[in-house]
Amino acid sequence: MLSGILLALAASLVYGFLGVAFEAAGKRHYPAWPFIFWKQLCGTVLIFAVLLIMRTPLYHPQVLGLAAIGALSYVLTCACYLTASRERDIAANWTIVNLSVLVPLLASILWFGDKFTGLKAAGALLTLVAIVLVSGNATLGSVARGDSRWKTFIFGAFLLNGVLSTLFRWVPPADAFLFVGYFYAVSFVMAAPFMFTATRAPATSAASPSAPPASSKLSRGMLGWSLVGAASHCTGMLLTMAALATVAKVSHEPGVIVYPITNGFVIPLGVVLGALILRQAIDRRRWLGVAVGMAGLVLLSLP
Repeated sequence: MLSGILLALAASLVYGFLGVAFEAAGKRHYPAWPFIFWKQLCGTVLIFAVLLIMRTPLYHPQVLGLAAIGALSYVLTCACYLTASRERDIAANWTIVNLSVLVPLLASILWFGDKFTGLKAAGALLTLVAIVLVSGNATLGSVARGDSRWKTFIFGAFLLNGVLSTLFRWVPPADAFLFVGYFYAVSFVMAAPFMFTATRAPATSAASPSAPPASSKLSRGMLGWSLVGAASHCTGMLLTMAALATVAKVSHEPGVIVYPITNGFVIPLGVVLGALILRQAIDRRRWLGVAVGMAGLVLLSLP
């Protein structure tokens, strides 16, 4: 059990750098689809290099099917998140998207038979409170253009992000690397048409009307953050699946143990890294939202 928890903690740490990569891309106004394209291309090259070194057989249709579903949900998640990240800071964006742990937890309870208790219900309620807190000072009924746009895309990312994590429990442990390879290759192909039709029109947002124009041209900065995002995401996925497989050997409820850790500790880690690396100021309300979200995830993980 301890080794599985340590793997989950390692995954949360790695995922923190993924959040910073996305925030940097959004704040630098890299166009969403070109950034997704280069990130997925970098990941495809990295993971297939590993597969070739491991001499892994590359044909497994069942794993390919799972990876294709995950790739579609992830590409759409990326597009939603990168758009939302132009409107708000990492405290709001990263917290809400990782609270999508509710989706794989719900699947663990309904499909795999993990237990649902009063504490888990309280945890789910706290995650909803956290979402309200980190959403900022605007009311939920606000119709301001920027606020409405942010809510649409961040909740789209919230719903879609949970799909990929849910699929991890269906992946045979021996096929984890192949799943990640298929996932990156398929998502790269899905992003390609959007990449090549991306325009060079300025991509300013309502929240940042003076933002610099965005270009689809690959720059050193875009390539660098694409590599950071790809490396951290590949590693985080593999660590999460390893944690699920390890905990499953000693518990019938790996989902409710692993998911709150991988999606829970990554929230404060991502926010702290964003504040340190990207120098983003986080107000007390959003720190409170992060803390409430963490408390909710702790309750969700209790037996």
